[in-house]
Amino acid sequence: MDNGEKKISSLFSGRTIFNIPEYQRAYAWSDLQLREFLDDLNNQKLNRSYFLGTVLFEEKGLEGNHEIIDIVDGQQRLTTIIIFMSCLINRMRKLSSSEDDEDNLNLLYETYVKYHKQYKLRALEEDNDFFHSYILEDKDGENFVRTPAQRRLHLAKKFFVSRLDLLSKTELDILKSKVDEFSRVLVYSVQDTAEATLIFETTNDRGKGLTNLEKIKSFMMYRSYIASDDLPEALLKKIRTRFSEIYKEYEQFNGKIEEDSILQYHFICHERWTNKEYQQHVQETKNHVNTLISSGNNTQALKYINEYTQQLKETFYTVHEIFRSKSLSVRELFILNRLGNFWPLLIKTYKLDQTEAKINFEKTVKILNIYSFRVYAINQSRSNTGQSSLLNLANNFNGDFEKLFDSLVSLVMKYCSEKSFRESLSHSDLYNWINKKDLNYFFWKYENYLRKNVQPKASPMSEQELTNTSTKLKLSIEHIASQNPSVKIVSNIETLPEMDESFRDNYLHSLGNLTIDPLSSNSSKGNLDFESKNNGYFLKAPFKTQNELEDFLDNDRWSSRSSIQRQQRLIDFALQEWSLES
Repeated sequence: MDNGEKKISSLFSGRTIFNIPEYQRAYAWSDLQLREFLDDLNNQKLNRSYFLGTVLFEEKGLEGNHEIIDIVDGQQRLTTIIIFMSCLINRMRKLSSSEDDEDNLNLLYETYVKYHKQYKLRALEEDNDFFHSYILEDKDGENFVRTPAQRRLHLAKKFFVSRLDLLSKTELDILKSKVDEFSRVLVYSVQDTAEATLIFETTNDRGKGLTNLEKIKSFMMYRSYIASDDLPEALLKKIRTRFSEIYKEYEQFNGKIEEDSILQYHFICHERWTNKEYQQHVQETKNHVNTLISSGNNTQALKYINEYTQQLKETFYTVHEIFRSKSLSVRELFILNRLGNFWPLLIKTYKLDQTEAKINFEKTVKILNIYSFRVYAINQSRSNTGQSSLLNLANNFNGDFEKLFDSLVSLVMKYCSEKSFRESLSHSDLYNWINKKDLNYFFWKYENYLRKNVQPKASPMSEQELTNTSTKLKLSIEHIASQNPSVKIVSNIETLPEMDESFRDNYLHSLGNLTIDPLSSNSSKGNLDFESKNNGYFLKAPFKTQNELEDFLDNDRWSSRSSIQRQQRLIDFALQEWSLES
């Protein structure tokens, strides 16, 4: 294929089949990019050239009568153009009124979608059949979506269909002309991987739209090309394959973590730093490689690039394994949702734990759970408390788990000692002081403690029950002696403690006067007096946390003494559950 500026129609004409190579990321455009694409087209004046950007191809030779071309750069734009033109053609067919219209649409279809039974674009292998069967054909594939990329492809089709359905035949003709007749791209077409690597790095690393992960990939490939005395094809192929596997791993994360965050965590784990260089981790990585090459240490540079890309692939694998873990300790760490300072340690300890059941990793997670709950949730320390120490522990960790455990325990004691933990749990305004999700977590843990130890024993309350967000099943924190008892019908006002200033200040929002309850149930009984709740709800409730409340009645009344005694039981449980003793 000739280089230079080309009309989109001439780019797609003929027997060319475009292929997305395995080392590319899957389709990634979201609603924002789709809107920008269509807005740019709508705002473009008819009869004026519209520049869509640069595309980079690697020619792969003939396959029968078709020329196969890998898209090295530009696959997101070209894929979107093909989806758009497919939707446009389908819409125009419904409005066509003559044989000439049909002939023109058939020609357009053969140009952009399918020529002689061959689709003009091959997506990544796991998405290719879906792309052909449900995106380029007039079928609804929503029930057959299996990957995040397939969902984005499906959303792109739905987006264009919904927009094009609103347009008249004349408006559709105008859009068709803007793409087919006036849109242009700048084409670089090469015949070997090394040359494609060189062009991609020098034309894209300073452009817009690349993630740090893509920049690192292109940089490592380019520097391998520069540092190699002979053909670097073997290493380039390794790098491409590794990043292909990285992209596939990341697709399965479903947006749970940013890829750039994983890059930074990887730097924290494996690179040398002393003073927060990890905040500019991409540039620091590049500087290291550039320094090796500029000083003539090409062999060391190539060794570093090989090891870096291998370790980075392992890091993405590790993150995926942690997300997939069925360990209750790992799941609870995600429930508490304060992982930013912990991720480097999680990655490093998982990698270096050689035990078959990851016993040492599991113990690390348990201590980090205690850290998260005691220091951040209950003691309300700032989110960066202990950050420097935690990141340094990850960077310096070499497999000595006993030393790591001692260091982590010391950190917890430094920022939330047993005394501080007890005092924080004893706070008279705990309900307003602590995040409600953390209180839900606390009572979820207590509920499961009761189910395991109090007859009749019961199956544990699941993570799904704790995190359910539906209106009927979502959990909330209930006051036992409620704040406004007289608002609702009260069977016997004398069963309540006197809501004087002392009770409000010292017991109303304290731990002993709180329990867990489904939100729908809470709203129906939130202002009933205690006796009504106890007789009408608590004794029949599915939660042992509620059923045990009668143990704390004070002469058949819920009193300040009841709150004090229950609070003590809950604190004793907490000191045992989140204890640092082995």
